[in-house]
Amino acid sequence: MWTDLFKTRMDKDISKRAYYMKFIFNSHFLIFLTIALGAFFYSLFGLRETLVGNIYVDMLVAVLIAFSITPTYRSLLKEADSIFLTPVEEELSGYFKQAERYSLILSYTFPVVMMFLTFMLVLINHSSEEMAVFFIGVLVAVYMTFKIKLASIHTLVNTQNLMYCLVVLNAVLFFLSLIKIYFVILIPVVLFIILNILNKKRILRVNWTGLIEYEAHEINRFNTIISMFTNVKSSEKKFKRRQYLDFLMKKHNIKNFNEKYMYDYMFHRSFLRDHDLPMIILRLILLFGIFIIWMSNIYITIIFSLFVLYIIILQLTQIYSAQAYLLWPKIWPVSRKNIQVSYIRYSHKLVFILSLIFALLFIALHKELFYIAIIFPIFGYILNTVFSKNVYKKENALSD
Repeated sequence: MWTDLFKTRMDKDISKRAYYMKFIFNSHFLIFLTIALGAFFYSLFGLRETLVGNIYVDMLVAVLIAFSITPTYRSLLKEADSIFLTPVEEELSGYFKQAERYSLILSYTFPVVMMFLTFMLVLINHSSEEMAVFFIGVLVAVYMTFKIKLASIHTLVNTQNLMYCLVVLNAVLFFLSLIKIYFVILIPVVLFIILNILNKKRILRVNWTGLIEYEAHEINRFNTIISMFTNVKSSEKKFKRRQYLDFLMKKHNIKNFNEKYMYDYMFHRSFLRDHDLPMIILRLILLFGIFIIWMSNIYITIIFSLFVLYIIILQLTQIYSAQAYLLWPKIWPVSRKNIQVSYIRYSHKLVFILSLIFALLFIALHKELFYIAIIFPIFGYILNTVFSKNVYKKENALSD
């Protein structure tokens, strides 16, 4: 009975993941990934002889794989379960076993992808046999880290801080294993000791409050990742004040705070205080900026920069829906046309600043071809104009 309950919830969760994956891994993104992987492996082939014997290569592999081990536990519990399921807690062993199996599959996905991406780096300083032993050690580390995370939820230990510590510990263990392959035996031994200590600190058979709060955290984390590529349905929009960005919230000139210009300020405020959007944009710029600098290829720089601008502009439509559909326009009626014009005006300014960052990065890497950098603000302006019109088309369709 209870395994059927989990299966029903799991099928719904899988359907949700499949629904968003078809938007993320569309034909354009797959073409982009193919180009990116090809360029990455091509550059590694060129650097292979240069990097032989370099200890920093092993250090990079250890850090990358350690960061990829972020196990997730999806209990799929809901808030009401703390009332309706607690009386039958002893009968739920089948439910939690199913949850553990499902969570393990999800937890292995990213580390396996990272092992595929780093196998060339491992082979630079190691034989194929050593690589196989090392990757078996990584798979063991994923399982043990998952068990440690699950055990910590039922203790007074802060799970988030524990995971940060395990990232550092796993990086050290992986690095030692790459230096001397027989150190790989330390991975299960050390992690088993930690797991055993946590099991002794267990305070509850089932920590319902912790599991439900953690499930809500995992749903929010999934939605945050998906929102980097597409809008998430039924995602609760959150805002927070970042005091370090207050200097960008200049007092709006009172003469411009009228129906024509008031939404310029409202959109600016929504962007700076959005819970996820500024940090998503910052992560994208840093991640792709590092990759562009690593490749130092003019074509890769152009393609990747334009692709990041495409993703960022796609995300900016969130600030339109965050303000345009609130109760505020109804209390102080503002022409929908004025709201749309304000969004275009503000988004063009924001896109210009972001495209300027990629233009300056391009100029820094390819000084002799600095004039090509003009493509970034032009591309950003055209694409933002097209996306803005799409927002209004959806709005008109909903208002019919």
